[in-house]
Amino acid sequence: MGAGSGYKSPARTNEWTWRHCPRYTSCSGQKLDLETINMNTTAANAPVLEEDAAPSQTEYMKSLRTGLRVLLCFENSKRDLGVTDIALRTGLAKSQVSKIMSALVDSGLVEQDPATRTYHIGQRSYLLGSRYTTHDTLCQAATPVMRELLNSTGHSIRLSIPHRDQSLYLIGLEGPQFIDTGWHSGNCVPMGASSAGRILIAFMEPAERERILNIAVPAITPETVTDMAEIAKIVQQGRETGYVVQRNETSIGLGVISVPLFTENQKVIGALGAAFPAHFLSTKEEQDLIRALHASARSISQRLGCAVYPVRALPPAAS
Repeated sequence: MGAGSGYKSPARTNEWTWRHCPRYTSCSGQKLDLETINMNTTAANAPVLEEDAAPSQTEYMKSLRTGLRVLLCFENSKRDLGVTDIALRTGLAKSQVSKIMSALVDSGLVEQDPATRTYHIGQRSYLLGSRYTTHDTLCQAATPVMRELLNSTGHSIRLSIPHRDQSLYLIGLEGPQFIDTGWHSGNCVPMGASSAGRILIAFMEPAERERILNIAVPAITPETVTDMAEIAKIVQQGRETGYVVQRNETSIGLGVISVPLFTENQKVIGALGAAFPAHFLSTKEEQDLIRALHASARSISQRLGCAVYPVRALPPAAS
């Protein structure tokens, strides 16, 4: 084509654009040369390789997981931990543990005893944990019913839930017959060793029930039932009756009766229990307490969407 046709050959397009298009300037108004423009365009359109972005993200996640592993050492610890204790539990170098603990102390999640240099859970961890019982659906449904049950029976009332292969003592309301056994909210007990755990096992799905029943149970006291066949019988009886009673198995002098709690589709979600001095209840008083527990558990379960409480209540007491 002729020179006046307006046609620009491909070889001259960039040059023509540079000379005639005002948008090819920097943010400060400085003109950019063609080489800079082409380099910037190439860089912007270049694919991001996984190996370019992955290392920093991977390292971040690895550090986070390591820090959480260290923090979780305090989950079941009944005493303060030192750097050496944590290093042995995690397999990490003591220098690495020391750095992580310093960061956890700075965050307020962990506190250090200035005299012993050991560590324990801090106030901020408590604040985080308290949000669970404040906002959890089960806790919201159970707490007012538990208060009513305590007032009507005079016994300490407990709420427990499954936590991995243990039962977690979540909330406790202490009654006038309270005895300090060393078990407090936040404690975990092997599921096969406690009345709460056994009633939870009783209403689990068959495969999960079988798996839990095959886990060895430690002797918490000299009277803890540890024979797996005997525990299986207790669990089966609990499924048939809807309650489990035990005495002196988690603490000498302590008796506990536990009944199941259900959510929609009759799925077991927790256990409601009453604690009392092991020698305290007559047979009639025990039966009356079981009836009261079942009535409260039915009320809580209905609040959670369980239309029909799948446990047959004890017959009314003879007048």
